[in-house]
Amino acid sequence: MTEIVVRRSAWRMWLTSLVATPLIVLAVDVLTQRRITNSLRDVLFRPDDTQLFEFRDVVWAWVILIAAGGVAIWALRELIAPTKVVAADLSGVRLQVTAPFRKPLFIAWSDVEDIGSATVEDEGETFPVLWVRVGDIEVGLPEPWSARWMDERTLAVMASDWEMDPIDVAKSLAELAIEASTGPDGMPTSEPHDHEHRSDMTALSPDDTEGTEA
Repeated sequence: MTEIVVRRSAWRMWLTSLVATPLIVLAVDVLTQRRITNSLRDVLFRPDDTQLFEFRDVVWAWVILIAAGGVAIWALRELIAPTKVVAADLSGVRLQVTAPFRKPLFIAWSDVEDIGSATVEDEGETFPVLWVRVGDIEVGLPEPWSARWMDERTLAVMASDWEMDPIDVAKSLAELAIEASTGPDGMPTSEPHDHEHRSDMTALSPDDTEGTEA
């Protein structure tokens, strides 16, 4: 195994585009013939309490159309050509945590201290993450996209829409890191980092996280 590629889940992107479609249809209806919205209005309101359309309804229709249209286009684009959220080879790992149209963040294996996965709780919601702890280097990414810094050296990447479980991704990356640290004769080319499998997340956030490390 000399290369690992993880993309966003195709079926999740398909569901996202389906969710956005009704919003687009309703927004277009409000801005044009209003056949659907008029039918809904007749069902929801009594004849003597009919709600009239106002200018703000048109404004909201435009907002919904732009937002839902953007989500649908993004989801269809991911469905046709999924983004490589994680790509790794013997040189290091690339994480798609940068702004759109920018190159992924590259971290060489020599700068990776540990790799793992976890389930993180944030504002009452839980979601899986893949985390990478870097050494004493300057990453130069203070505000990552679809990720966040758990501490000064640990970057957690959101993995809820990936095609692979982040636990499996972490294990595969750890194996590749070990392979990259050994030479042709099987001997280590440098001091190996800690990629041992564990069952806690105390190194990240002992208060609100739990998961596994690889």
